[in-house]
Amino acid sequence: MKKSGGPVKDFSLAKQALKDFDELTGQQKLPDFGDTEETFRHLSNSELKNNARLFKMMGMDWLTNLMSTLGVGAVNLGLPGAAWMVKSTIYRQFVGGTSLVNALPFIERLYERNVTSMLDYGAEAKSTDQDYNNFMKEVLRGIEFSAEAPAANAVVVKMTALAPDALLVNLNDQVTDFDTTTNADLQATLRRLDAICGLAEKRGVQVYIDGEESWMQNTIDQLANRMMSRYNRKDVIVLNTFQLYRHDRLAYLKRSHETAQQEGYKLGVKLVRGAYMVKENTRAKAKGYPTPIQPSLEATHADFNAAVRYCVDNVETISCCIGSHNEASIRLLTELIAENGLPRNHPHLRCAQLLGMSGNLTFNLAANGYNASKYMVYGPVKEVLPYLVRRAQENASVTGEMGRELGLIQEEIKRRNLA
Repeated sequence: MKKSGGPVKDFSLAKQALKDFDELTGQQKLPDFGDTEETFRHLSNSELKNNARLFKMMGMDWLTNLMSTLGVGAVNLGLPGAAWMVKSTIYRQFVGGTSLVNALPFIERLYERNVTSMLDYGAEAKSTDQDYNNFMKEVLRGIEFSAEAPAANAVVVKMTALAPDALLVNLNDQVTDFDTTTNADLQATLRRLDAICGLAEKRGVQVYIDGEESWMQNTIDQLANRMMSRYNRKDVIVLNTFQLYRHDRLAYLKRSHETAQQEGYKLGVKLVRGAYMVKENTRAKAKGYPTPIQPSLEATHADFNAAVRYCVDNVETISCCIGSHNEASIRLLTELIAENGLPRNHPHLRCAQLLGMSGNLTFNLAANGYNASKYMVYGPVKEVLPYLVRRAQENASVTGEMGRELGLIQEEIKRRNLA
């Protein structure tokens, strides 16, 4: 049972009122994702203007490219002012703080809006046992924090920060017998992951295992399945990631569910579209094998939405988190919840977006009683820099994320008569 930690709020009465309203009217009011007043009401006028300046800056390709090359090198070399520059711009938008303690004000501020945090220590691509053990210890601290503070509900595990890349790649094309393995690196990885998931079960905190490239994902799937088989017997503690930009993952989702039912555990699922398309296509072409990537964006959308439907249809045996910034897919979930007469805060249905992005989805979902979370990335500037570069690159196109985010911010600035 969680203990209250810090200035948190009890939203059970509000959620009960929403449920009573639904039962009385026989319908559910769907959220308005264009409601900028609700989206940005936690931001002051100056914070709103700062956000607008930041997203305009990220729309400049030359500046984003400069940060991705010279900026990364400058921070890694410890050049004066480099870390300060990053921390004063994109870090402030997309990262909660250098540590859990530093991120606490952000976490509490989100919880005041009925949004919980998934704690994501931003380390990745590590290479030594000490690095892997340090990451494990940081995740364990996150579990203890989440167990004591209702404002946080989960931790995130990136396997490339917990195990050697070479191990994940080398085991990818085989079925691994974890019980008889003599591979020292694999045994150490299992101990680390088991320590995390074991503590999470005891403390009632969920563990989200991140997805990776196809050439190591099969190994990660096997590790995730082992942890789910062990710890998802009563409640869903461990969730694996299904990247639907791959044409084979919808079928794998269904197979995973069948396996879970046969073996007597609940399936934990995080649905995402994916982030490695360019790398996947480039490697497939270079090595001469068929690309695992969908033939079109439309195919990705179709499989993603089919996966959402499948999870809702099997909501009692699948716990699903929709990790998406796509409004159509989030709206589909709300419509399916209404059509099936499910409570909006069903414990097996959650939506999550990255901190600093798609607040119109997160906050309007939360305001209407759905389970909504932010990926709360935290860590020192040098540790989270690869993550920040990806965020900047993703937001660089005016037709993509940046255009939508900036458009909503500008609309709210206009509504507040700040222009």
